[in-house]
Amino acid sequence: MRQAHLIVAALAVALAGLTATQSATAQDKAPLFTSAPMILVRSPDPDKLVQFYIALGFKAFSAAPNGGTIFHLEGDVGSFEVVQMDKNTQPSGPKTSRTQQGVVAIFETTDQAGVVARAKAAGAKLIEKWVSANGILAIYYIADPENNIFGFAPRHSSPVLKTP
Repeated sequence: MRQAHLIVAALAVALAGLTATQSATAQDKAPLFTSAPMILVRSPDPDKLVQFYIALGFKAFSAAPNGGTIFHLEGDVGSFEVVQMDKNTQPSGPKTSRTQQGVVAIFETTDQAGVVARAKAAGAKLIEKWVSANGILAIYYIADPENNIFGFAPRHSSPVLKTP
């Protein structure tokens, strides 16, 4: 009986080691995420929404193959694309805080106050000004005319991100 317990214990230790090795190996083989994202915004009227983002200061790069417009971020670190939403679909309703939006992209900008002023002039709503606990960083969250929320932070707002 003692020998059976020892065998079971030895198997348990071996399996635990194998599981730990498999987990480490799986983690080692995890994909790398190597660039800034492509952000897609779907709209029932992409041309109208594109004009809003141009008024904010985004620079149109090219027409999207599926309709709409592609904006490249400075330094080619990512792109922002406004495309056609499925027919008979409407944008989500108004939001009163940044936490009501499922996904929020935050853009860094060299002129945070200017972007906020341009957004308001183009009909956007300032949803929230978030300030870090230490008071050093502020991010302005704006809802575009179709209630998509985006944040605008000062350039190089995160010391761990390598932006051009």
